Amino acid sequence: MREENRPNPSPKKGSVTTKRWFWPTIYASFSILLVGLVWGYSAYTNSDTNNATNLASKGETGTSVETNAKAESMKYPFQQDLLDEVAIVQDFYDVEADEKTREGALLVFNQTFTTSNGISLSVDGKPFEVLSVMSGNVEEVKMDPFIGNEIVIAHPNGTTTKYSSLGDIKVKKGDKVSQGQVLGKTIENEWNPTAGNHLYFEVLEEGVNVNPKKLLAF
Repeated sequence: MREENRPNPSPKKGSVTTKRWFWPTIYASFSILLVGLVWGYSAYTNSDTNNATNLASKGETGTSVETNAKAESMKYPFQQDLLDEVAIVQDFYDVEADEKTREGALLVFNQTFTTSNGISLSVDGKPFEVLSVMSGNVEEVKMDPFIGNEIVIAHPNGTTTKYSSLGDIKVKKGDKVSQGQVLGKTIENEWNPTAGNHLYFEVLEEGVNVNPKKLLAF
């Protein structure tokens, strides 16, 4: 008889494959292996996603970018050691203030009265350096010797500050300034000659003038 026509030998009695538990065990083992592969792939893809998220929160060099910068507290627009010498020669006009304070907050020019939207600060009529009260961006620099040159700075917290009656200006529009940076020096102006050499300082919150004295302890 030729080789290919020989009948396949039957499994020997007692062979492992004839046991009832053999094939169920094989199927169970295969299922466990399949579940393990699926779980491993899922863990791998999740790890890649987390890594991508972490990298997205970093700069190109891998350094984390700080998104919540510490909020600054407003400081004086002059050197701290001048505090005892600084005088408010004209107040902010507050309709709720007493009569004397309101009168002192009126600016007079050519017999015309104008209310003061800020405070005028003087150091015995001498020039002094004017500092930025907080970090921010210079929005405008107005050169007008009649009313006093003015610098307008916008700050990250939404506040805007104005510094008028300045000379020797150190910044220009578009500059980023840090808290305490020198902006210029005080001068006299024709608009408010009675104040002498002084700084006219204004603070605006959401576009509305507020009394700087409520933000700074004078």
